[in-house]
Amino acid sequence: MPLLCEAYGPEAAHATTPPRAVIGTPETVLLTALSPDVALALWLREEPAGFAKPLKPLRQAGPFRATAEGTPDEALDSLCEQLPAGAPMALLSDMLRLSHMFAALLRSQHVRLRLDGITGDACRKFHVDSVGFRLLVTYAGPGTQWSMGDPDGGAQIEDVPRCAVALFRGRKRAGATTLHRSPPLSHLPEGQRSRLVFCIDEPGCC
Repeated sequence: MPLLCEAYGPEAAHATTPPRAVIGTPETVLLTALSPDVALALWLREEPAGFAKPLKPLRQAGPFRATAEGTPDEALDSLCEQLPAGAPMALLSDMLRLSHMFAALLRSQHVRLRLDGITGDACRKFHVDSVGFRLLVTYAGPGTQWSMGDPDGGAQIEDVPRCAVALFRGRKRAGATTLHRSPPLSHLPEGQRSRLVFCIDEPGCC
């Protein structure tokens, strides 16, 4: 049975439309992000068997950042030309599929893509992005952290599982938002201080 659950912010008892995170196993959970009271739609996916090993050359090539904008196909082709190491077909296929899904969801012909090879601490402060919508997938390493409240005030910090798809609403779309950040890496053993993170943004948002 598909899993679907919701998490509400601390002001839920008083707000007419409290900010919420909708979490589920069917990919259609991403559609809930279009509701103005949904700050985060999280599609939980299993990491494919044997997926990690082919990603090792890209992880070892970090740090790097590859960016591109255009139709999903054009943007991915351009992004691939910038990569410092070869990308396995399973990774490319998944990034292309998600790019088409993102474009269809927002009824846009263009997307802005980014693939980061991260080897240290980045964006450690909890924040809301200055974009419309941002989709994040961590293909290797620790996942993005998010919270429905202020972590400094004791709100619980959640982790997006590896390969799960997180669709965040940013400041440039009216509606609810939630805080998130890149997980700290400097405290980890050196061999674990790397991440591969795929990002899709609405073009022209910032």
